[in-house]
Amino acid sequence: MKIVIGQGSCGVATGAKKTAAEFEKQLAEKNLDAVVDITGCVGTCYLEPIVDVYDDNGEMTRYVKVQPDKVAEIVDKHIAKGEVAADMAIAAEDQEFIEKQKRVVLRNCGIINPEKIEEYIEVGGYEAIKKVVTSMTPDEVIEEIKISGLRGRGGAGFPTWFKWNACRQSPGTEKYMVCNADEGDPGAFMDRSVLEGDPHCLIEAMTIAGYAIGATEGYVYVRAEYPIAVSRLQIAIDQAREYGLLGKDIFGSGFDFDLHIRLGAGAFVCGEETALMTSIEGNRGEPRPRPPYPAVKGLFGKPTTENNVETF
Repeated sequence: MKIVIGQGSCGVATGAKKTAAEFEKQLAEKNLDAVVDITGCVGTCYLEPIVDVYDDNGEMTRYVKVQPDKVAEIVDKHIAKGEVAADMAIAAEDQEFIEKQKRVVLRNCGIINPEKIEEYIEVGGYEAIKKVVTSMTPDEVIEEIKISGLRGRGGAGFPTWFKWNACRQSPGTEKYMVCNADEGDPGAFMDRSVLEGDPHCLIEAMTIAGYAIGATEGYVYVRAEYPIAVSRLQIAIDQAREYGLLGKDIFGSGFDFDLHIRLGAGAFVCGEETALMTSIEGNRGEPRPRPPYPAVKGLFGKPTTENNVETF
């Protein structure tokens, strides 16, 4: 039996860590065989702390607003006896709200453990980059993005393929791929949800983009106010390096690519791409006049492509 507790920022803020600790304590005291694990936000923050109990047959029961004082009832009824603690189970209307959604960017959030690369791989993770670097040319990747119709999801809606192709066509062997995870807009937490719940998807996508434009290094610029997101992204990067999915000779293709995290101080202006690059360089984040455009002269004066988290 597996107990999965939502520990995105919303879950942690409502006491999910204390709930998890109480589950560990109760299971140990009662000598019950169950694993306590974590996941990101499933999208219903108002129901946190959320606890998903997976029976041995894979069937899941979702409990909501589970504070530490309610853990004993779930352990005694569900874990020990196999009976649903109905008074804490998710309401039908809330479950219906979730089931009607078709999640794309957030497809893995609230399902996999963001700190375990194995779980990302189990749901098809890193298959795309394997296909790209072993069987496609950079031009074919850009053409695929063009056919998809993908536009920048940061708000401008600029054709992604055009941005990538412009950087690819720029002369020079040293190029950079940059991710804008600054998210300075008040009340906007999309980047945070992805980084907290599914950081490997960003790593894989940036690696694909790096291959397409001819970059061997990438930077994720994320606001320092997102400590959980930063921590999980760093864990994911370390795991990807350990598995040979970042670094030298990825999938034996001869393609090298690595990622670095740079923390922003929450300056709204650093959401603008040239100001963001200036900040990565260690200078005060101020926009640069254009032209030249980043695809010609961007980070450290080299051709650079920058996209938003949701675009990746």
